Amino acid sequence: MTPLPANYKTDALARLKSAIQAIQQSQPTPQGLEELYRDCEGLCLHKFGSDVYAMAKAELETYTCQRLGEINYQPDASVLNLTTQFWAAYTQQLDMIKCVFLYLDRTYVLQSANVASLWSMGLSVVRQCLVDTGMKSKLIRLILGEVAKERDGKSADQESLLSLVQMLVDLGLSSQFFMPSLIDASRDYYARESRRLVGSLVAIQPAEESRSSSNLASTMSVPQYLAHVKLRIDEETQRAARYLNTNGKGPLLSTILTQLIEKHAERLLTTSFDAMVDAFMLADLANFYSLLSSVGKIESLKRYWVMYIKKVGLRLVQAPELDVSLVSELLALKQRLDDIMTSAFQNNGILAHALRESFEGFVNSRRNKPAQLTAKFIDQCMRSGNRSTTNEDVESLLDRVVVLFRFINDKDLFEAYYKRDLAKRLLYNKSVSIDTERSMIQKLRVEYGPGYTKRLEGMLRDMDVSSDLEGKLTNLQQAQETSGIDFHATILTQAFWPAYEPLPLVIPRDVELAQEQFVRFYNEKHNGRKLFWQPNLGTCLLKVVFDEGIKELSLTIMQGTVLLLFSEQDVLSYEQIQENTGLEGVELTRTLQSLACGKLRVLTKEPRGRDVAETDVFTFNAAFKSSHARIKIGQILLKEVENESKEVEEHIQFDRMYQVDAAIVRILKARKQADHPTLMSELPGQLKFNSTATEVKERIETLIERDYLKRDDTDPSIYHYLA
Repeated sequence: MTPLPANYKTDALARLKSAIQAIQQSQPTPQGLEELYRDCEGLCLHKFGSDVYAMAKAELETYTCQRLGEINYQPDASVLNLTTQFWAAYTQQLDMIKCVFLYLDRTYVLQSANVASLWSMGLSVVRQCLVDTGMKSKLIRLILGEVAKERDGKSADQESLLSLVQMLVDLGLSSQFFMPSLIDASRDYYARESRRLVGSLVAIQPAEESRSSSNLASTMSVPQYLAHVKLRIDEETQRAARYLNTNGKGPLLSTILTQLIEKHAERLLTTSFDAMVDAFMLADLANFYSLLSSVGKIESLKRYWVMYIKKVGLRLVQAPELDVSLVSELLALKQRLDDIMTSAFQNNGILAHALRESFEGFVNSRRNKPAQLTAKFIDQCMRSGNRSTTNEDVESLLDRVVVLFRFINDKDLFEAYYKRDLAKRLLYNKSVSIDTERSMIQKLRVEYGPGYTKRLEGMLRDMDVSSDLEGKLTNLQQAQETSGIDFHATILTQAFWPAYEPLPLVIPRDVELAQEQFVRFYNEKHNGRKLFWQPNLGTCLLKVVFDEGIKELSLTIMQGTVLLLFSEQDVLSYEQIQENTGLEGVELTRTLQSLACGKLRVLTKEPRGRDVAETDVFTFNAAFKSSHARIKIGQILLKEVENESKEVEEHIQFDRMYQVDAAIVRILKARKQADHPTLMSELPGQLKFNSTATEVKERIETLIERDYLKRDDTDPSIYHYLA
């Protein structure tokens, strides 16, 4: 090998050093880049790579510390801009220096352990100089100041901020120094802002619209505050997307949300949650939910959600004066709450479960009444006189009522009232349609099983059977040319229909003959069955001749029987009517009142008055006038509804006693013995109504007296089944 010239190493290093200095001063290099590359290559081939590396590092350190030191002494207003210029120039210079020393990177650096590439070494030089001169802290402070200016709505040099933040990332100073400082500064900034704004919160104003408040007025409502928070989060999201990497975005937004929402969640909920739900502020509630969800405060929201539902629900259910509109109010409330769940709370499972439990709780806080009123509400919807809605509207409304039915615990009481109302609709032909009746019963069947609707379905089958019989009987009457009475009977299976008290009534002879003919006809079809007539459930249509002409009167059987007495003589006393009809007391009085004291008076009475006495005398009113050819004269109801409700509830209470007895016996028969808490926990699953602890205790005592069970000799809270 040819020996090296005496000054080869010194001269080559001097040329490379001059090149670095020229590049740093933005001057042309004394030698061409190719010649400089050859110098570096030659030094590396002759094992002087460490000297070349040390020289390059020393030059970078000298230049960097000098430039950063000069910038550090400049006014704060100029530091960021000068640092941005320095960094842009430095990275460009370092890139050119790396090209000159490329052979060094590819040989010496790769072959040596713990030696960084020229690019990495150049960055580490800047990093060390920033730390040594104290500029690191100064830069971070100034960058945070610019961020604060942006947050205050003032202009900031976004390009410089982006460049400097990226510089800190490249230098490895971001995650360790800049991000913690940014998060701390953001925490302090938004803590101050939230304390100021939350401290000035005011009640929601009527017809308030959600809006942001960029100028931060002296007072804010909760919806305005939430809109402001959303605006802040959007701004910070955009800022994070500009300046930060993906890893930095999450912690920053989490810190901001903690200060703006999490720390003030209780105050925000207490101040305006109820008012926002009352005002049906879906957009603001959706914003509220989203923000609370992002800070893990769903349980807090659930607590206020439950309190609101119970408060509003109890106010409706516990007010007897609202009974007339209770079901409508409950349906409207449920619809509003469902809309909030869907549109604002994204059908959150926790809140949906809380809604169901809370609704069920307040609906059953008033025992029996919601079941009764729900059945009556369905009756109103299903009656043919309700012409304000179409069949589609009725179906939709019934679907909503069935949802309400799910929450009612007293389903046995609901069934009793529903059965009575259904009976009236079917017997008096008042149903909007049989298909709608079947549809409603099917809905109940889906909800509570076939056993629950068995009797209701049986009632519809009875009507179908009766319709078939009516057609066959009509054909028979036409073939035999019977009297002019058009007689129809409905066959009711006693086990399906409500219990009715028999009514003593002496019906006209022609009607009695038609009735006997029907019995013979029915017995031919169904041998061995016994018919019991219920004239109080029937209706009749009479053609009556008045001075004005013939009118058709739609009457109850009792009304028709009384009125037919006047076909033989025009004047009859109370006693005569009573003797000829067999009606007594209240039934006869209210029948005569409907014919002689109402708006449509086909009878007149002496003396005049609204009340009927046993000394009154009644006369056929031949002068009766009406513009209608067919007239319906309604029966006087008196206090039938109250009496009927009392009768139904007494009957249900009686049935419940035996159902509780049977459930207790079933449980103990299966277990042989059980303690009181176990028995109480298993009973609800055996019953379709709620029973109180007192009622259960009474039934247990009764069963002990009747020797179905006994108490344990040593522990009286344990019961044993007696076979």
